Amino acid sequence: MSPPPRIKLGQGYDPEAASSQSRGGSPSRMVRRLLSRRGKWVGAAVIMGAMVFYLSDWRREASGGDGVNSEGVWVDENGGIFGRPTPTGKGKAKAMLELEGLDYIVDRYGDHFYPTYPNSTSIPSFDPDISLLPPPSALFPEIDLTTFFRPPKLHAYPDSKLREVISPHPAPIGENLPKQEFPQSAFVLSWSGPEEWNRTRKQGKRVQHVLEGQEDAAWKAIRGERAEAVKRGFAHAWQAYKDHAWGHDEVRPVTKQSSDPFNNWGASIVDTLDTLLLLGFNDEYNLCRPHVNQLNFDWVSGKDWAHGYTLPPKPDLPHDEDPLEDQVSVGRDRNVGLGIFETAIRYLGGLLGAHDLSGDALMLERAVDLAHIIKTAYNTQSGLPSNRVDPGSELKLMLGTISLAEVGTMTLELFRLAQLTGDRQWHDLAQRTIDYLDARVIPRSAQKPLIPLWFQPDASIDTVMSGTFAWGGLADSYYEYLIKAYRLLGGPSSPQAEQYKRLYEGSVDASRKIIFWDLDIVPGRDLLAIGKWDNGRPVPEIEHLTCFAGAMLGLGAKLLDRPEDMDDAEAFTESCYWLSAATPSGLQPESVEFYDSTNAALAYENISLATGETYHPAPSKVDFDLEVEEGRASKDGNGIYHWADDWSTLGHEAIPVGQVKEPEKYYQKLKGVPIGTRTVNGRGINRPETIESIFYMYRLTGDRKWQDRGWKMFVSWMTAAKVDGGISSIHDVTKEKILYGDNMESFTFAETFKYHYLLHADTDLLNLDDYVLNTEAHPLISNPTHSPGHSKLWTPPPPSSPHADLGVRAQGTHAQKWARHAHLEPIKANLRHHIDGGTTGSGPGSPAGGGKGMGGGGGRPGLLPQLPKEFYQRPDLVTG
Repeated sequence: MSPPPRIKLGQGYDPEAASSQSRGGSPSRMVRRLLSRRGKWVGAAVIMGAMVFYLSDWRREASGGDGVNSEGVWVDENGGIFGRPTPTGKGKAKAMLELEGLDYIVDRYGDHFYPTYPNSTSIPSFDPDISLLPPPSALFPEIDLTTFFRPPKLHAYPDSKLREVISPHPAPIGENLPKQEFPQSAFVLSWSGPEEWNRTRKQGKRVQHVLEGQEDAAWKAIRGERAEAVKRGFAHAWQAYKDHAWGHDEVRPVTKQSSDPFNNWGASIVDTLDTLLLLGFNDEYNLCRPHVNQLNFDWVSGKDWAHGYTLPPKPDLPHDEDPLEDQVSVGRDRNVGLGIFETAIRYLGGLLGAHDLSGDALMLERAVDLAHIIKTAYNTQSGLPSNRVDPGSELKLMLGTISLAEVGTMTLELFRLAQLTGDRQWHDLAQRTIDYLDARVIPRSAQKPLIPLWFQPDASIDTVMSGTFAWGGLADSYYEYLIKAYRLLGGPSSPQAEQYKRLYEGSVDASRKIIFWDLDIVPGRDLLAIGKWDNGRPVPEIEHLTCFAGAMLGLGAKLLDRPEDMDDAEAFTESCYWLSAATPSGLQPESVEFYDSTNAALAYENISLATGETYHPAPSKVDFDLEVEEGRASKDGNGIYHWADDWSTLGHEAIPVGQVKEPEKYYQKLKGVPIGTRTVNGRGINRPETIESIFYMYRLTGDRKWQDRGWKMFVSWMTAAKVDGGISSIHDVTKEKILYGDNMESFTFAETFKYHYLLHADTDLLNLDDYVLNTEAHPLISNPTHSPGHSKLWTPPPPSSPHADLGVRAQGTHAQKWARHAHLEPIKANLRHHIDGGTTGSGPGSPAGGGKGMGGGGGRPGLLPQLPKEFYQRPDLVTG
């Protein structure tokens, strides 16, 4: 079956087309007639031949002068990085000589346009020249993995100060919440799950290309060296995190400070657990286990959503002399706002992935603890989860406008948890969500079965939903999880899985009609964009987040026998890779929008051969009007006309009538970085989506070109983003000068390094026939014949090892205790002030009003009975 036709966008702008059509002819019309379709192919061949000659000559000249510069960057003899030609005076002079014999067109202004002049900016190929890259041994040669890792720099919270952050739980302070019930029409009251929710699954269809015996010893050695280089790069980043932010969510690699955007639970630790196992860093995994055991999920960035706090007695008074009013309590924090989506994919997914790889019971136990907290988000009448909740509240949650990814992304984690525990409540939370979307949301969509990025789930069934339809941010993992849930549930052996197959196939087919765009704006590069349908307007863009789709389409193509999807998977992954190859840094921008047929007149700029600068003619009055009419010039608020491409002022009748000027020699250059792009968000934050799809393409097809492309990406990444404190984000990857963004998200470890390593590792490591990966790349066993830990990747620490002491379960990590301490100190100071003679009242910080920062809790002198003496004499009892 052939795929539905897609719209063709991006025909190149012809500088003479408007003149020929509107004026009936021009001095160059005879020349244009010679450029028939056959002539254009000849012209293209001349361009490509000149480019190949130029680049091959440059490569020959550089072959003897490559090396590492003073900054440790691999460069050619002209200072170019990894084979990006650096313009030189000699090259420019040679190009000028090439004008001899080239045909030109006399344009409407009498200037000479050279249509076959080789563009000075080479258009990157889909395939890198690996010979121009440094050898793997040149990356991180200072790191010896056998001796490199050091213990983390631990800012330990003293046991002697535990009473400052942990107290006996005070008696509940009534919140006086009204009793709530859902209306009888609520979906959660009428829904019932499938009877056979945990039926025996069968091994699904094999998807991974069989690679055994297809590589020679030389290639195996090459990919082995690359894999080791990736491990060294990971080690550099991981040790930097250990040195500067251990226990915190992330490290700021430039300033070497800690950052806690994800609950202060140590996201970089939990997110990295399975990566450590896959890379063979067993001791580092064992180092993380005490942190996992001690995590207190009740504490979120210093706040406690579950319990209040009792002020300790004055240290200068014996217990029996301490007045009763010194025992003051504050209520639990009610303004935590726990983010469910990130908590589920990074923490719950991380714990489950680590468990399935290792068989470590600790990971599953903590996953269950966390799931009970996540479950509170499903307390809605639709059964769709709220993305930000107060887990300690029993109020029914009302959903407003929600995003598709946030409500449709937890099926894998919850289904796998149900399979591991035999507890169907986790299965039902996930299945009820999909059933509601299927029955109550999709029927309202203007593009069934697609769902807009934002929608109101509880609206009337008669309300038609339009808006923005896309596969990128706010939607991506919903579509990704449809095909992966089909796989995890047992594929064709499970009737339940058929629902996910139907929704997935329908979504891909509908998307192909409205958001898949063939682009030929870039000469010689046929690009596929998967963009947006924005309220009826097509947007030919590629968002880095959307680049996961190559992996999704490839997996779906194999599982469901959809060869047209594999064609699109390869084409789109190739386009995503090309975007990184087309920037000075070699890194992919956050998002780009391409020129297309609707704005192709603005896609090109004229470049003067004499100056190398943008060239605008001095139009006559007639031509001035024409430029405005065709959109190449426009008027500002002050009535001044400007050229649309660079906003320089446009004059008219600058050349007196009858005056003859020297013809300007110019050629046309496609605008944009990457070339052909209209708007660009150049931010780079170490995203994994493109290398994820490249990994899938290699594992699904066995084609080594994907390994070479991935290696080029890794070398560029390490060269551009490596700093002393890790691997930094970059403000704008399209600029020659690198400005660091100073953050390194946990997915850098969980996904980006993992996919780069697996691309070059042995293919039986994390075989795609045995695992599905959640959207954070955490591996969940999909092959029912395998049990957790079957891969033998984990060796538990011996009893004598310092890692064997896991500490007190859920007491709080050191980073959590310091955050709790910082949160409580001003509250305790305010309460002490009132007890020791300050005024009383109901303002913030007063005993009757609520501790500052405690979410409206409140402490009352005399609320609690006298604490027993044993509490003060037995500090070991102070465990929260």
